[in-house]
Amino acid sequence: MRKFIKFCINSFVLFIFSTHYILADTDYNQAKKLLDAGEILSLEKILAKISTQYPGHILEVELEIEDNISLYEIELVDSKGQVWEFKINARTGEIIERKQDD
Repeated sequence: MRKFIKFCINSFVLFIFSTHYILADTDYNQAKKLLDAGEILSLEKILAKISTQYPGHILEVELEIEDNISLYEIELVDSKGQVWEFKINARTGEIIERKQDD
């Protein structure tokens, strides 16, 4: 019985990790298609723009689509240790929202 439970747990963990990898690969492919089609600006351009206005260290970046608008969601920590979240229009580079993370 213990071997069966261990097998089930290992199978579940393997499934979770493989699903995460597939989703990450899908996200990359989607972002590449949007970039190649000229639908979004490169992450490099977005980060260059934001770093001049809001210097700090990038913690996390996500590309999301909300209401048919591609958005970069960027989380960074500034020199004072404050964490900020930004929503940036991925097509124009316009900062849509900036808020301090709780």
